[in-house]
Amino acid sequence: MDSAEFHAAVYHVTRQIPPQRVTSYSHIAKLIGMPRHSRHVGQALKFLSPDVAPPVPWHRVISAAGTISSRGPGTDGAHRQREALEAEGVEVTDG
Repeated sequence: MDSAEFHAAVYHVTRQIPPQRVTSYSHIAKLIGMPRHSRHVGQALKFLSPDVAPPVPWHRVISAAGTISSRGPGTDGAHRQREALEAEGVEVTDG
């Protein structure tokens, strides 16, 4: 599977996550047949274009530990993810 196919598979599976539900990077990796590539799933979502159609609900993907993953220094991705989840009615707690 090349990079474009991998990204397309990640986006396809992520679009299937219903509102008010979350799944993990590792679960998506398993679903697309690449169980050791959870970090690559994160990268595919990190570099997702905001104008991709249909939209990909990237905010519904969290770590296997049940936490929102850091997006690196100087980004507000974790804050935006929390806000998007809360807007859908997902309870997000500190810690």
